[in-house]
Amino acid sequence: MISFYKPNSKNTGTACSFSVNPKDESIWSSLIKQSSWNDSKKVGSFSENQNNPLKSVKIKFSLTEAAGLLDAIERNNEFSAYHTSEKQSTQIKLAPYIKDNKQVGFSYMVSKTDKQNSENKQSYLIGFYFNETRLLKQFLSYALNSVFESQRVEAIKKLKNSKKENTEDQNKAKTDNDGELW
Repeated sequence: MISFYKPNSKNTGTACSFSVNPKDESIWSSLIKQSSWNDSKKVGSFSENQNNPLKSVKIKFSLTEAAGLLDAIERNNEFSAYHTSEKQSTQIKLAPYIKDNKQVGFSYMVSKTDKQNSENKQSYLIGFYFNETRLLKQFLSYALNSVFESQRVEAIKKLKNSKKENTEDQNKAKTDNDGELW
């Protein structure tokens, strides 16, 4: 997992993480709105909003979408995706982050709309400077490789099981009803 925390004194910051579960071939991203700011310590907190569906969002990327994020970073281009379900629609965008007419990294934006109540819209925005973008790129490459390695291990297990079953079937065919070999 890789996490980015961007609190601010206006209490409008965003935390973002990316994770992978190679066993079920999934790559996830979650975003959380900042819940508080401690002015004396100059730190923000996100923990209160972590499980609040009105202040957080989770996105499951397909392998193709994860590759699309990587491609956008490598080509210094834009990636966008649209997810829809019975309850909500989600728009996702990764694009060059421009500050003072100069690119300083990438912006990651997610907008979620409740289909039963279109006034219930949530937007999340976090900027990744180039060094953070490099970390994200490395993690996405790692995540894809983890999924591929899990797929390879499963394919080998299936192949071994298939060979074992074929050997057992061949041994049964060589044995007659009395258990003697022909």
